[in-house]
Amino acid sequence: SIMSRERAPARKAAWGGRSRGGVARHLPLGLTRCAVLCCGMVASIATGASIMSGVAGTPMLPFAMVFGGCMSSIVFMEYVLKGDPNAGNFINATEFVFVLLQSIPGRLEPGSWSFRPLRATWLSHAQHAFLWVSMSTLANYVFAFNISIPIHTMFRSCNIIASVGLGFAFFHQRYNLSQVACVVIITVGIFLASIGDAKKFLAGNVCTDCAPGTPQEPMSNAEFSKWTVGIGLLFCCQMFQATLTHTQAHFYTKFKDNGTKDELADEYLFSAHVVSLLMILALWEDISTSASLAMATPALHPLLPIPRRLCWVVLNNFTQLACIKGVFRLAANYSPLTVNVTLSVRKFLSVALSAAWFGNPWTNLHSAATVLIFGGVFAYSNCPKVPPAIEQKDKKSD
Repeated sequence: SIMSRERAPARKAAWGGRSRGGVARHLPLGLTRCAVLCCGMVASIATGASIMSGVAGTPMLPFAMVFGGCMSSIVFMEYVLKGDPNAGNFINATEFVFVLLQSIPGRLEPGSWSFRPLRATWLSHAQHAFLWVSMSTLANYVFAFNISIPIHTMFRSCNIIASVGLGFAFFHQRYNLSQVACVVIITVGIFLASIGDAKKFLAGNVCTDCAPGTPQEPMSNAEFSKWTVGIGLLFCCQMFQATLTHTQAHFYTKFKDNGTKDELADEYLFSAHVVSLLMILALWEDISTSASLAMATPALHPLLPIPRRLCWVVLNNFTQLACIKGVFRLAANYSPLTVNVTLSVRKFLSVALSAAWFGNPWTNLHSAATVLIFGGVFAYSNCPKVPPAIEQKDKKSD
């Protein structure tokens, strides 16, 4: 196997999740199942409605898809990871295949089984696919290295740091003082979040400022070393994501005469998911092992003989699709300010939900980091833009 697997014993819990800490421990089993399943079904129904209609629905539908889809997707994914921390590649593979199958009809010529010709070059598709697949694979694989959902969400929200650094160094981007100040605030926030997350390994394995009721299990030096590798992989993931963002902007400008931005985006997304099949083949042993473990979990209900963990994976796929479509609908129907506020609030609530529902370690540093990170991201999105250095030179020459 390309990636070694260290299987941790699965914790016994209602639902195949975690039995200790969090809201799930205090709610009756039936109510817990009902609450989360309702969120998933609402998001799935919204997804189905959006697919069938093909047009924007009521103004509130995008918000329902973003909050219902994205947040319930996080819950379902975390239930899978609590039973199998190494299931990140399995989740990634199912999402790739699900989105690929759902997008095939849109890539076919009307009334034909042949695919539409590409608007961009094969080389640009190869470059984009390499960056996108690498980023997506790393983003889910880090869960095998003691990375919790809250710290993962906060790190993934900090791609502005890498984006500004790479943009200034390699993509001729320039930034004003307000933007740099926001980046500094976000950097301080992610530093505090990392220190807060490390407290579960340090200080004699006792967290002195964790929230009441936060479970505290002994963590070995080996587990701490594993966590540091996970943090390093998250930084690598951010570099891939920042490079991908600038590369996409370059390709959209380069091939703008061949199609609209939406058409190019759909084309690049489709080709990236096709290339992702190679990743599935390369990691097949790891993926198949997680799939076997998922199939071996107890049935969801006597009347519904579906393995629990497999059910969470399927619901994660549907709700993740609802999340993606909801973001696109939101951007199409509302102002950038509304989109930024909505996504910042959604990410904040996802972090809070994960900490409360699953009892993930949460310290005062986590709280301060959350305010700094999401506040900095929101402030950065509203800073005035600075033209690229090349454009500024052209203006001076005129």
